[in-house]
Amino acid sequence: MRGDKVVQLVKRMADAGRKRVLLADFPKLPLDDGLLKKLHEDSVDWAHANGLVMRTREAKDRSDICMSAPFSLLPSPFPRELFAHAEKVQNDIARLYLGLAHERDFLIKCHEAVVKTDEFTGKMVEIYKKVLDGGLAQTFTLAIQRSDYMAHKDTFSKELTLKQIEVNNIASSMGGHAERVTKLHRRHLAELGYTEQEIESACPRNEPIAMIGEALFTAWKTYGKSDAGILVVVENVNQNQLDQRHVEYELEKLGIGSSLVHRRNLTQCHETLALDSEKRLMLDQKHEISVVYFRAGYSPDHYPTDAEWDARLLMEQSAAIKTPWIGLQLANTKKVQQVLAEDGVLERFTPNPRTAAAIRSTFAGLWALETTEPAILKIIAHAEKSPDRYVLKPQLEGGAGNYYGDEIAEKLKTLSVDEKAAHILMEKLAPEVVQNYLVRAEHPIVLAECVGELGIYGYAYAELDGEVTARTGGHILRSKGKDVNEGGVAVGAAVIDSPFLYDMISDSDRTQ
Repeated sequence: MRGDKVVQLVKRMADAGRKRVLLADFPKLPLDDGLLKKLHEDSVDWAHANGLVMRTREAKDRSDICMSAPFSLLPSPFPRELFAHAEKVQNDIARLYLGLAHERDFLIKCHEAVVKTDEFTGKMVEIYKKVLDGGLAQTFTLAIQRSDYMAHKDTFSKELTLKQIEVNNIASSMGGHAERVTKLHRRHLAELGYTEQEIESACPRNEPIAMIGEALFTAWKTYGKSDAGILVVVENVNQNQLDQRHVEYELEKLGIGSSLVHRRNLTQCHETLALDSEKRLMLDQKHEISVVYFRAGYSPDHYPTDAEWDARLLMEQSAAIKTPWIGLQLANTKKVQQVLAEDGVLERFTPNPRTAAAIRSTFAGLWALETTEPAILKIIAHAEKSPDRYVLKPQLEGGAGNYYGDEIAEKLKTLSVDEKAAHILMEKLAPEVVQNYLVRAEHPIVLAECVGELGIYGYAYAELDGEVTARTGGHILRSKGKDVNEGGVAVGAAVIDSPFLYDMISDSDRTQ
């Protein structure tokens, strides 16, 4: 970092009255055995007493027996400047996707080759066309979003930069667990002797559930009927159901009673939903639905038959406000992410040059596999020879399905041209490795070398062609062992974490 930038940074810190925290201020590991035992035992009890729990793997369909959710014992180091960048661009990213959802020609063109072999995306495109052809019954759109990043260390300069993994427009999860882990970490830092000012600086307060509740309440209020309900579309069985419940309990605080919140899977939606003559969405022929909140519907196995797809189409054709509506979900594919990274595409939909530059600076290398461009063909050939530097991604969500290492080389050789179009190639990021203790139910606590993925929560809400309301609120860090590829908590690869924010100021910079 240049000296003049450091001076400006330090001045901003002084103006804000904030305690400066450096990487050297992170707790020295390993901890004393006695202290470690105390913190570990205390944290597990605290988790159960405060709702940081999940259903067990053996009984995912019941909540009477639970285990603590996987979490880190301490917050993990993450550069403050990169965290601030992620928060700064979140509202603009939410606005971007809210608008993209209505760009019919763009979305259809993005996926015209994908749908040849990807049946799931093809079904979404089909519903999207039917909804637009029939005319939107609801012109208000709500995007509840989580944008995921890593602090990437450049191979040559060793500089840390913020790079986007993906944006999630559907079922953005773990908010309830994230804010509880932050509270736990703040508690542990206090026990380790950090002052209140130091804790506020290094481990900021974190309330994504309040933000999500506010978003849903705003949509419910817009609909204008106090007796209309909120439909939460859920998976048949979900180990992480309790994290979802925290959103419902937040709605109760805002005045939406539990009698107005209905949970149904897609099969049940097909059996119990109907449209009346005014396209109102009716549940069991008696409950009008104002908002449909999708916590499922992002994976092919959520649609085992045509009945589930029929239910999705019915909801999309209704006057209920959907989060997300099918356009937002279609805008959320890996293919759209890759196309946005092409020269000039992001700028087409984000006309403010500074805003576009701030977002584009977070893009990792992304390439289409169906291309005939010589430069990209060279990159694909390089991926076959050096697959450890890339990730091969299909259009799936939910923390699984990607290809790594030798799998990439094999896939690139065997995929047909049409099948390649349903995948994208992404630069494999190299996040900085840190140490932390990982706590998992029924396993001993482990001091591990970890890498983290930062998620920033936010929402955007607007009527078609109207003024957009956007808000950023809350964060999560998901950490995993440095050699683990997939990163989802739900698939058992990662633990829930929070950032220990430190200022990227070197010793030589501080002397200037």
